[in-house]
Amino acid sequence: MTSSIEKDVQVDSVPNRSEDEGQVEYFVDPEEEKKVVRKIDLYVMPALVIVFFFQFLDKQTINYAAVFGMQTDLHLSGSGFSWAITLYYFGQLASQYPSAYFISRFKVVRIVGITIAAWGACEMLIASTQNFGGLGTVRFFLGWFEGAASPGFVIITSNWYRRREHPARVAWWESCSGLSQIIGAVLMYLIGQANHLAIASWRVMYLVCGGATMLIGVCFAIFMPTDTTTAWFLKPDERRIATERLALDRSTRDRSSFNLEQVKEALMDPQTFLLFLEGLFICIPSAILKFSSLVISGFGFNKFQTMLVGLPAGAIQIITIWVAALGMQYTRDLRCFWGMVLSLAPLAGSICLLTLPASDKWGIVVATWFAACSSSLMVVSLSLAASNVKGNTKKSTVSAIFFVAYCTGCIISPQLWQAPDAPRYVKGCISSIVSWALLIITYAAHYLVLWRENVRRDRLQLENQLRENAEGVDIPEKEAHVGVSIDSDMTDRQDMKFRYTL
Repeated sequence: MTSSIEKDVQVDSVPNRSEDEGQVEYFVDPEEEKKVVRKIDLYVMPALVIVFFFQFLDKQTINYAAVFGMQTDLHLSGSGFSWAITLYYFGQLASQYPSAYFISRFKVVRIVGITIAAWGACEMLIASTQNFGGLGTVRFFLGWFEGAASPGFVIITSNWYRRREHPARVAWWESCSGLSQIIGAVLMYLIGQANHLAIASWRVMYLVCGGATMLIGVCFAIFMPTDTTTAWFLKPDERRIATERLALDRSTRDRSSFNLEQVKEALMDPQTFLLFLEGLFICIPSAILKFSSLVISGFGFNKFQTMLVGLPAGAIQIITIWVAALGMQYTRDLRCFWGMVLSLAPLAGSICLLTLPASDKWGIVVATWFAACSSSLMVVSLSLAASNVKGNTKKSTVSAIFFVAYCTGCIISPQLWQAPDAPRYVKGCISSIVSWALLIITYAAHYLVLWRENVRRDRLQLENQLRENAEGVDIPEKEAHVGVSIDSDMTDRQDMKFRYTL
C-alpha cells in the first residue's frame, strides 16, 4: 500500500520521460533546493552526529579504562588486553554478511537504530564483567551489533545528499571521532577524581556511556525518517524537491529488496577491491587509538596526566577531517589526491614514534597525536564509496566489503601491539609505516581506474551523439536536467551516463 507521503511525492512530481529507459527530466529550482538542504541539515545531520558521537565515545572508553585499573581488576595479563580489543572486530567481521542482507532487505534507518540500542546495552554489560572471558564475550557481541552502523551511515548519507555534498556531510559525523576523544578523556578524568564511588571508575564510565547510547539508538529508530519521501519535517512540495534533486545526481532511493546480480557486480568491480585495500591499510595502524594512553603512560605520565595530554589528539583529528572535507568540496575530482596528502600526517607520526629517543617524552606524545589521525582518511574513502556506488544491493554489498577490510585490519592491528613490546611497540610502528605507504599507492591506483572509466564513457557518449546527429535525431536541449528515475535501481555500471567522482 502506498503511504500518504509517497502519494504526495507521486502526485506533485510529473517528470518528462525521455526515450531512454529509466531517463527522466527533472526541474529543480536552485533556491528552493538550498532551502530544502538547509532543512535536511537541520534535522538529519544532528541525528547522525549524535548517534555517531556516542558510538565513538563507547569505542574510546577501553583506551581510558586501560589506565584506570581495568587490566588489574579483570586480571588481564600478557596479551589479554590486545585480545580483548581483537575480539570486538571478530564480532564485527562476523556480522558483515547478515548486516549487508538486512540493510538491503529492510529500511536502513530502522536497522541502524536497533543495532545502536543493542550496542549500548552491551556497553553497559562490560561494567559487570569480572575476567577476560566475560570481557571477551561481551566485546564480541559489541562488535556484532556495530557491524550495521558504519555501512548504514554511508548509505543514509547517500539517501539524503547529492554527491557534491557527501564530503562535508561525512565529515560532520566522522568528526565525532575526534570530539569523542576530547570529551571522553575529560569525562574519564572527572569520574576518576571521585573518591567515594561504590564501583571502579572505569565501570562507571561504561555505565554512563552505554546508557546514553542505548537511549539515543531507540530515539533514532523511532523518530528518524527512512528517506526523502517520508521526511516528516518537510512539506509535500519540499519532499518532491528532496527526492528529485537526488535523481538529478542519478541516485535512487532506499529499497527493500535483495538483488543477487548486483552482489555479483560488486564482487567483480575493481573499485570494490580498491576500497577493500583502503579499508585494510587505514585500519592496520588503528591500534594506536586504543593504545595511545598506554604508550603515553609508559613514558612516565600518571593516569590523570595521560588523560589531559591526550586531548590535542582529538583536536588534530577534527582539523584533519575538515581539511579533507573542505579540500574535496572546493576542488574538483581530487578526493584521491587529498587521501594521499592526508596519509602523510599519520605516516610522519608513526616514523617519529619509532625513531625519537625515549628521553624526548613530549616528542613521543606529539607523535602519538599524529600517528592516530586516521579519521580524515575514512572520510575520503567513505565519500568515494557513497558517491561512486549505485544500486541498493550493490551499495550495501560494497559497504560491507569495505568494513570487512576495516575489521580485518583492526583484528591484525592489536596483535602487533603486545605488552612485551611496551612502551615503544616497534612492530606496531613498523606495520603502521608500511600501511600508510601502501595506502598512498592505493589512492593513486583508485584515481587512475576511475579516471580511465570516465574517459571511456565520455568517448562512448560522444560517439553516440555524433551518430545521432548524423541520423538526424534531436538532442534534448536540457540534457543537464536529465536524471534517472528515483524508483529505478540501476547500478553505476549499468547507468552509462553516470560519471565517477575522483
